[in-house]
Amino acid sequence: MKSIVIDQPGGPASLKWREKPDLQPAPGLLTIDVAYAGVGYFEVLLSRGEFATDFPMPLTPGLEVSGYVRAIGEGVEGFYIGQPVAAMTLLDFNGFATMANVRPELTVPLDQLGAELDLATAAASIVNLTTAYLAIKDVYRLRAGDDVLVHAAVGGLGGFLGQVARRLGAGKVLGTVGNQEKAKLAASFGYDELFVRTDFVEQTLKATGQKGVHAVFDPVGGSMRQQSLEVLRPLGQLVVVGNASGEQDVTHSFNQIWFSNKQAAGFALGGYAVSNPVETGRAAREALSMLARKEIHAEIHGVYPMEQAGEALALLEQGSTVGKLVLQV
Repeated sequence: MKSIVIDQPGGPASLKWREKPDLQPAPGLLTIDVAYAGVGYFEVLLSRGEFATDFPMPLTPGLEVSGYVRAIGEGVEGFYIGQPVAAMTLLDFNGFATMANVRPELTVPLDQLGAELDLATAAASIVNLTTAYLAIKDVYRLRAGDDVLVHAAVGGLGGFLGQVARRLGAGKVLGTVGNQEKAKLAASFGYDELFVRTDFVEQTLKATGQKGVHAVFDPVGGSMRQQSLEVLRPLGQLVVVGNASGEQDVTHSFNQIWFSNKQAAGFALGGYAVSNPVETGRAAREALSMLARKEIHAEIHGVYPMEQAGEALALLEQGSTVGKLVLQV
């Protein structure tokens, strides 16, 4: 087998394509032949060594894959050899490879969704779509008619947050983007309006008649966190779902949150999946079923050979992409 390896921090250019011994079936796991692997901004941060204390190098990045079941480990039931599947490898970091051992609880049989879903779309979607689905449905617990704001609104995660919010009954769905060109994509991602993030506070308040929104979903971090509290209604909730900016964490007074009647919550799919793998897998099946039934769509910016993983990460690092990038084996 072959896999991408990061031996030491160096950004996207540090990714190496390397041969390894084939994986062998392991008790409690599935072995799959990988067809596609999703590429996210988390891999960019990994390549820079920004999580070195949690994920020491050398490592093989990759949080999500699709492919076909190659072998079934002892004790695993409900799968068959050759079955098309999508899997979250976010607990094992082995997705950028031609083979992967995956956890059955975090693996979705694609032939059991009730409608066809191709392998490239499944690999591009399973992590971000599951994150969006759980963040909106179970963390924030969206009520019909709630107005929401999403940062990085046409990125891999943001593109799903807007669509899922719309599908689950949100009122106004607003978002922020990095430039005016991306703002033109509002309708295709389920947004009523998209604002350039530099003046989103003023624009959000204007769009809501100065009332603000019921929820803000923030995968960006940094100063956006602090400003997001300004556009929340009383009892509104800021849901932190990432830190793509890589900026230093911000602090906030809990007394100020108390006095202003606002809330803050965090959701990280990896940490949730460790303690709740069955619930995570169930949410992934429900979310991918929505995608298969075309109730929402996945925006794929481009498909690249696995050997060009470094080039794909460099595009993400530049902030020039819309939707998701995918590697093909």
